[in-house]
Order: sequence, then structure tokens, then C-alpha cells
Amino acid sequence: MKHIRCTAFLLLSIFSIPTSSFSQAAASPKAPAVVDEPQKPELLVDQWFIRLNALNNWFISMDGQEETGEVVDRFVELYTPDAYHQVQPSENQIGPLVFHGHDGIRKWATDFAKKYVKLGYRVDYMTRNEKPAQLFYSIKPAWGGIAASVEFSAVYTNRKDRRRFLVPGAAFFVFDAAGKIQRARLYMLKDETVEIEP
Repeated sequence: MKHIRCTAFLLLSIFSIPTSSFSQAAASPKAPAVVDEPQKPELLVDQWFIRLNALNNWFISMDGQEETGEVVDRFVELYTPDAYHQVQPSENQIGPLVFHGHDGIRKWATDFAKKYVKLGYRVDYMTRNEKPAQLFYSIKPAWGGIAASVEFSAVYTNRKDRRRFLVPGAAFFVFDAAGKIQRARLYMLKDETVEIEP
């Protein structure tokens, strides 16, 4: 008897569901695909510093060729094809230098890789109440993606004369929704550059 009551209750429950819900379910469009969460800006910026520091990890072949291609290509992969990479002027130019697209950024990265060795760029730590943290400032632009900025310290050695320097700086990034860099701007505070004695 108990079994019959349960079966009757189950059948009554099924048939009491309004038929409109079946038609709505059949007519409703597919649910949108789950969109991946946007990548965290600190991870995107961290990857940029990792690959920037790796620009000194190349070798000279047996026939004397400077084999920078692999590390440079990995650095350039971080950028969109139409990206901008802006740095301060060199000793031979007035005004900022802007490198556009993969070819322009590849040229900058290749020159950078050949000019410096023992690269040590890292996001600065700030300590308050005995708690250290690397600060990443980020915002979502109106057009999508994410923008981020950091303060950093750079230690590098000139390849030519082997002089080693410490310099503070700041970097600003605009990433698209896929986490690729659309724009990067690098400031190095030349007036605060300190030569490190060996």
C-alpha cells in the first residue's frame, strides 16, 4: 500500500507541473557558454617581468651568431599584434620612443637583450605594520580588458663595460580581455640611478 501511495504521489507531481514550463524550456535559447574569468592583473604583470628578465638568457652560437630569437619571441608573445610599447628616450633621442606592433617590439626587445646582462627587474615591496606586499594598481577601462600599474626596481649590467646599476621605475599596462598587452609604458628614473660597486 505504501508503494502505491508513493507511485501515485510521483505521478501526480509530474502531471501537475504546468505544461508552459515544458514549452518554455524547449523554446528558450541555449544558455550562454561560461566565460572564463578575466586573468588577474598581478599574474599578467608578473609574467611580463619574468619574460623581461629572461631576455638575458640567450647564447652565442659556435659561428658567433647572437641567438636572441627564442627569448625575444617569448617576450613579444605577450603583446597584441597592434600593441604599443613606449620607453624613455635614449641618449641619442629627445622625447619618448614608441614601438608599434610585433616587429617594433621585437626590435626593442632584441636591442635590450644585446645591451644588458644579469637582469633583475622586480615589482617593489611595501611594508606596513610589519606586513610586506607587492602593490598592483588596476582598473577596468570602459572598453573592456584591464589596466594595471606597478612600481619596480631594476638591477642590470651593461654588457659592454660590465658596470652594474640599480634604478627605480614604474610600468603601466593595458591588457585586452584575453590578457594580451595592448599598450605598455615604462618609466626609469634616471636621476635616481645608482651604480652598484662590484
